[in-house]
Amino acid sequence: MPTDLASRVTSVFRAYAAGDAFGVAHEFLEVPITPVERILLEKQGWPYGGVSDDTMLTLITVLTLSEDSPERASEKFLSELRAALPKLRGLGPTTKAALGLEVNAHETHLVGMTNGAMMRCALVGMAFSVSQNRERDNWISELARATHTFESAITCAQLAAALFSDALENGDKNSLDSLVGNSIPQWALREEGVSLDPIETLSAVVYVVKNSTTAAQAYVRACELGGDTDTVAALAGALVTARKGVASDFENIEWLADIAWEEIPTLGEAIKTLCARRNK
Repeated sequence: MPTDLASRVTSVFRAYAAGDAFGVAHEFLEVPITPVERILLEKQGWPYGGVSDDTMLTLITVLTLSEDSPERASEKFLSELRAALPKLRGLGPTTKAALGLEVNAHETHLVGMTNGAMMRCALVGMAFSVSQNRERDNWISELARATHTFESAITCAQLAAALFSDALENGDKNSLDSLVGNSIPQWALREEGVSLDPIETLSAVVYVVKNSTTAAQAYVRACELGGDTDTVAALAGALVTARKGVASDFENIEWLADIAWEEIPTLGEAIKTLCARRNK
């Protein structure tokens, strides 16, 4: 992989983690923080600049690309997920169920059908060229099914991965509308914010990306929607960065140094693993 492309992949991963850390302070608040400012806020009971399970599970998923088949990758994911449990914060109901942990009674109906598969599989799309769509969909399907059983969750994971695959290869040459077609509905503002529903989440991500010119703007817009703000901010900020490259102005965000990068030491290894898979 050319150095410039590897550098772009690095920026996308960093943009994802930064969006995750930015969004956690705004996640599922009964009283939203308004206006949403371009600063990294503290969250009670959470380390300043810390990422959630969104970033951690994404890195674990990407590292499974070192396996020689999607089936083995799926098995490795579950094994590594169990090993990483003590370090994970903010686990969703489906991941808890996959690990045999207790799920909150009001969330049991969400098991297997949340946005978690899309959240952790989206960046995997960059490991495949646009022309490798069948192989990419196969890998994403197997990795998603490690935790999620509903077809909507798996399909959205495949769609999100396809968006990142296209962005890395074509930048913003192709409109998001042309890429998603009629697969998801147009985002409609909801008073309660973005739920854990995968279709709704992907719709919100597309909406934010279409209405943002920089990564910082995407983070703010994602948090203004409310609900699952860390997931939407991570995906939208990363996708803007993938599509616009340097023009996303991601690396010039003032608070990047405040992200707890030391919490994610496998970031570099994940990037190398993804690049190696793409080279195949």
